[in-house]
Amino acid sequence: MTNWESRLGVRMGWGALCAAAFVASCGGGSGDAGGPQTPNEARLQSAHSGDLVGYFKTKVAQRVAAGLPGTSITVPTVGGLTTAGSVVGNTGTPLVGPVVEEDGLIKADGSMVYALHRGYVADAGKEPPRFSAMARLADSSLRSVGRVTLDPKFVPYGFYVAGGGTRAAILSQQDPYADRQPIATTEATENPADITVLPEYSRTLSVDVFSIGKDVVPAQLKQMRIDGLVVGSRLIGNTLYLVTTWSPDLTRFSVAAGATASAVDAALKDLKTADILPTLRVDSGQPQPLVAEADCLVQTANASLALQVTTVTAIDLSSPSLARSSRCFAGGSEGLHMGVASVYVASSRQYRYAGDVANTVFPTGSRTDIHRFALRGAQVDYSASGSVDGHLGWDIGRLPARMNEYQGDLRVVSYTGQTGQSGTAPVTIQSKPVSTAVLSVLRDNPGDSRLTLLSKLPIRQRLSPLGQGGQQIDTVHFAGARAYAATFLQADPVYVLDLGNPANPSMTGEFAASGHKDHLFPLPNGWLLGIGQDRSHGGTADGIPLALFDVRNPAQARRVATDTLGLEGSTTTLGGVRPVLNVLQQGSRVWVAFPARAMRVSAIVGTPPPVRGEQGAARWEVNTNTGTLTQRSMLVTSRLTSADPSVPGWNGQNDLWNERSLQIDNAVYQLSGGQTFYKVGD
Repeated sequence: MTNWESRLGVRMGWGALCAAAFVASCGGGSGDAGGPQTPNEARLQSAHSGDLVGYFKTKVAQRVAAGLPGTSITVPTVGGLTTAGSVVGNTGTPLVGPVVEEDGLIKADGSMVYALHRGYVADAGKEPPRFSAMARLADSSLRSVGRVTLDPKFVPYGFYVAGGGTRAAILSQQDPYADRQPIATTEATENPADITVLPEYSRTLSVDVFSIGKDVVPAQLKQMRIDGLVVGSRLIGNTLYLVTTWSPDLTRFSVAAGATASAVDAALKDLKTADILPTLRVDSGQPQPLVAEADCLVQTANASLALQVTTVTAIDLSSPSLARSSRCFAGGSEGLHMGVASVYVASSRQYRYAGDVANTVFPTGSRTDIHRFALRGAQVDYSASGSVDGHLGWDIGRLPARMNEYQGDLRVVSYTGQTGQSGTAPVTIQSKPVSTAVLSVLRDNPGDSRLTLLSKLPIRQRLSPLGQGGQQIDTVHFAGARAYAATFLQADPVYVLDLGNPANPSMTGEFAASGHKDHLFPLPNGWLLGIGQDRSHGGTADGIPLALFDVRNPAQARRVATDTLGLEGSTTTLGGVRPVLNVLQQGSRVWVAFPARAMRVSAIVGTPPPVRGEQGAARWEVNTNTGTLTQRSMLVTSRLTSADPSVPGWNGQNDLWNERSLQIDNAVYQLSGGQTFYKVGD
């Protein structure tokens, strides 16, 4: 993967159904089996003096006993999605689910538009990242107000506007390529200098706070440098909540794989709490603890061998000193979900081994523990823990998406098989066994700090036609009081889950969605937008296929309109972990826009054409009264000529993963290549 999220390590870490033999019981969910045991074994315990050192010593001993280096820096095991499972327009109007404020690369506030440009390599050298302020004029054009250059050793992650439009908080992650010296290797046959020694993941997060306003040039007020990797964020009022994960560098306490217990004790005799916990620096000040040991929680039954601390921090952006508070979770985790005002961290009491995640064999009777942290103003409080049957599966990129909060309840999709399917259908999964999936609903019970199991809906694999093998659930797209479940096989239908009654979830319908079910987005008034992938990226068509589904009556759900963007080789960024679909509702019309590269020539034969494709903001209009899907003209920000992308600097400046779309009234704006483009009308 070449996009910046992969480089920084963000992607690491980190549903007639009975006739189809898809559901174990069509009578709905059950809440009487598999709930947390009494006492609550999943519950976290507050750390006391020395507990963190003791916990890490135990993990080092377990690592060396398993044949692993005892104190090597471990890649973060937690991954997070910043979405709350809702599609939100730029005006803050929720289309489905709650209103949440998420970080972004382009935002509007009143008559101002702000853009956060990532750095890139150009012909003349490396262009640094920048933050731009622009005034939006009466004709929707933009006038530059000012821009500031950011630290080139950091890659912008996203930003927030707070304080009634007077503050901007920019999140940037240390570029793991910065200051790294290239080395030549005998295996490098073409360009040895391209081989670079890299750290395992980014080690520092920067929070830069700027003063902004109408016709105001951004000016920096404060800077925080925090140890670790950001895996989630949320803005509520003027409070910025950050979830970061940190793997301390304990390599100076050298403990080799297979070391004896006495050797481990001797090597770690000088280990201190300060060696474990992350720190932060404010402006040019000295490092200080990000979190105190007394504000950390541990679960001795956590089986992960990761040497890791995950911290939830609340920062008051209206405070001149950026007043803050933090809580931490010690140990490795399986995934993270950010709700409207909650953070959920998943862990496991069973550890598994394999050469890679996709081929992992889970122990029999695996259970996943889930811990809820409540975001309450300037405080982050540990609230409750609970557990569900099974584990979160074999696809590390999808682990965070297995959890979703809605109206205070957490829905979790887990798998109960020891082995199961993962990878790209159909070839890579046909030889793999299938696993039963279970959808569980948990609710926080304040009386005993327990996430109580309300219900669970067992789901077994789809029985596919002869020669195609069994198909297990691949993805579940949560959409408020509904969810849509799909298997790996494109020919299989999408299944509708009714989650309106959390105590009794059920399966209510299915509809054909071949080629259009890779990404499903709920729209107002009972409509669903499906977007697939090009054949070159594992899809079934040449170009990007789109479809509109009528799901107002789930028992009679159907596909009512289709369209295609571009030809073979076309691509979008919808498959990334960052939200990129922009939606704007205008009465019965819903406008959608997202970054895309649309190829206009499927193959080059003879003399290459002057233009092979276009890149920019792809746009459609959905009419929720008539059920129509109409393509609007694309805002083109760059054209792929016969020489591109071999032109030096083209790939860096025009990296599609760095682009974002924003719609305001009848205009669309596109962040691309260090600039902000705009287009008015169709």
